[in-house]
Amino acid sequence: MFSNFINRVQELESLNREYNSGDFSFTVIYGRRRVGKTELIQQFMKDKPHIFFLADMRGTLSNALRFRKRASSLFNDIEPAAETFDGVFEYISKQWKEDQKLVIVIDEFSYLAQADESIPSVFQLIVDEILKGGSFHLILCGSSISMMEKTTLSYSSPLYGRRTGQIQVMPLSFRHMSGFFPGYKPDELMQIYGATGGIPFYLRFFDPDKGFYENLEQSIFSKEAVLYAEGEFLLREELREPATYMNILYSISKGASRAGEIAAGAFMETKDLSYYVDTLMKLGFLRKEHPVAEKTSTRKTNYVIDDPFLRFWFRYVLVHKDSIEAGDSSHAIEDLKKSYDCYLGETFEQVSKEMLMDLNLHDRLPFKFKSIGRQWGKIPNMPKGKNDYEVDLVTLDPETKDILFCECKWQKQKINADVYFSLKEKAAHVKWLPERKEHFALISKSGFTKNLHEIAKQEGVLLLTLKVYLSDSTVE
Repeated sequence: MFSNFINRVQELESLNREYNSGDFSFTVIYGRRRVGKTELIQQFMKDKPHIFFLADMRGTLSNALRFRKRASSLFNDIEPAAETFDGVFEYISKQWKEDQKLVIVIDEFSYLAQADESIPSVFQLIVDEILKGGSFHLILCGSSISMMEKTTLSYSSPLYGRRTGQIQVMPLSFRHMSGFFPGYKPDELMQIYGATGGIPFYLRFFDPDKGFYENLEQSIFSKEAVLYAEGEFLLREELREPATYMNILYSISKGASRAGEIAAGAFMETKDLSYYVDTLMKLGFLRKEHPVAEKTSTRKTNYVIDDPFLRFWFRYVLVHKDSIEAGDSSHAIEDLKKSYDCYLGETFEQVSKEMLMDLNLHDRLPFKFKSIGRQWGKIPNMPKGKNDYEVDLVTLDPETKDILFCECKWQKQKINADVYFSLKEKAAHVKWLPERKEHFALISKSGFTKNLHEIAKQEGVLLLTLKVYLSDSTVE
């Protein structure tokens, strides 16, 4: 296990901007567990005077007394008599005489709020009557996304409107994987990303000196491994009915994508599904897809597991739970070796979407797109079973009438011209604006044939690879 602090430039800039403002600052930081919130805060406050307090589930009094001890140690003072959070903050406010801001961090604030519903009101008083106007930067941080939104960000929260900044810490993007594993080839990075996503804590269990399968045996495919029960733990941390949510995600992991299919696989009525999928989407575990070139009111809806680790956990860990519990990881490893290359096709599409969004941000595409997503539909006058089309990624701008069709291929062979011509055929079935300007792109694991390169040069087709993306170029 190793420790790296990768990226988070934007988040650190935001925190420092708040800190360097002349006024009291109050930042809410939230995000799923293991995503790197605490490490971000540690990096931010390492050169600043601070009080860092990690709350636990033992209740308000126990936490207030522990917080009191942390506060008094900063001032080399005996502990005050205060037994409440507002009392300890009163003490801090009187003791801090410096012009430089004092950073005060309450980590896992959601634990406090979960145990005591009056906590948000207490911290409203702390902000409004004790800290405001002083040289302080208050940070409330939590891993329960639903609880943090309810207690600090929602309109109904007593703390609503008082924060000066908020940061939802997201998983790292694929392009930052090389920061953890310098020298790794794009294929190797994709293997790891497909199993972990961009969660820094998970990445730390992958030993660069060991092979991919050996790392999986030690970090996931063992009942003693830290990540073995992580999928179930993630759901139990956030949800009151984890079994129902697990059934839904398992149904999707088995191939169900439409509401009726998912409900049937989860042993529930379709009418009862919407509440659960809405909750999973809010947590970032699930995403809803519509054909991007159609109105959002369309009834064509697919659901996809959006979190790479959870998708991997349901596909390769949960299904082999019995043998792993018995100490045998061979079935999981054998399954992985047979199917993982095919499995990574969907992950590659996600990374390709990330790539196009990055290129769009830096104006490196033929036009600046407003929307991106998958596109699918029916081909008229074709027999059933042969009348479906699907385009991996489509980007578009309704104002300029520009549309880009993109095919993503995770395969060992180089892409030949037939893939491009097939993409053009599918594009013809997409009903969008009649007087549109069409553009085409191909994203490949293994590159492109000489013939395709020549055609692409003549017709202005964009050819992209992971190697290109990681090296920050635009065209192979």
